Formats: sequence, C-alpha cells, structure tokens
Amino acid sequence: MLELPAGRWHTATPMQQRRDELAACIGPDEKIYVVGGYGGGENNCLDTAERYDLNTGRWEMLAKLSEGRRALSVVALPDGIYAIGGYSGQQYLASVERYDIYKNVWTKIEAMVSPKCTLSCVVSLPDLRYVYAVGGFNGKPLETVERYDITSESWE
Repeated sequence: MLELPAGRWHTATPMQQRRDELAACIGPDEKIYVVGGYGGGENNCLDTAERYDLNTGRWEMLAKLSEGRRALSVVALPDGIYAIGGYSGQQYLASVERYDIYKNVWTKIEAMVSPKCTLSCVVSLPDLRYVYAVGGFNGKPLETVERYDITSESWE
C-alpha cells in the first residue's frame, strides 16, 4: 500500500479471500472496496465483496452479490458502490447491482443495454449524475459507450 504523502510502500493486511479479475474503488466512506473476481478452479466467479478500513488496517466481508462476476467494473457514488457487468463463468453480464454501505445489502438495478466484461467505468464530475461504461468484451472487443443516469435510473 502506498503511504501518501511520504511516498512509501508497505505491506497491508491480506484480503480475506483470494481473488483476481476483481474490481476495486474507494467508497464514499473512504474505505477500499473489492468486488467479485475469480477465485480459482473452473468457472469460479466470486459473488463476494470486502472492504478495507485504512484506520484499523482490517478487511471486512460484505453481503454477497446476487451472482458471481469477474472482469467487472465498479464505481462509487454517494448512494453506494455499483458493480457493473462482468462474466459469470457461463455468460457475459449486463446486470448491475448497487451496494448500500450502511445497510450491507446489494440491490439489482437497471441492467446495461448490452452484456460485457473487461469494461471501464467512470463517473462524471462534478455533478456525479452519470456513469459511463466504456468498451469491454463479449466474445469480441467492443467499441461502445453506455451511460447510466442516476436521476432517471436508466441506461442509454
């Protein structure tokens, strides 16, 4: 972990679950969230998430997602953490779930227009109104951009 502003690296406490192809972000509560990923074995897509508290140096397991997903993207907004797309081990996903950091619950919300994994997602600044899902893969590389409007709760 990089210690700012000193610019020194140090080893942090390991996550509770091994995972790769995960997605991570800093939440509105300034904790680090890691979501989904691949846990090893054939089609072992994880439906788990955990968060790291920088003050205590501890990881905490969170409620499970409704489905396992790897090669997904996540973004943080004031109303929670969004897990977007990914791969289930059998199919590319268009589904999106929002995590409520206070209630410890994932809720499915409006799905993207098309399924994809290995996408990048960003949030518009300064209004935090839109989530942009850029590129991805669904059997072939994608050159698409989708936009989620948090006020109308819809993708276009």
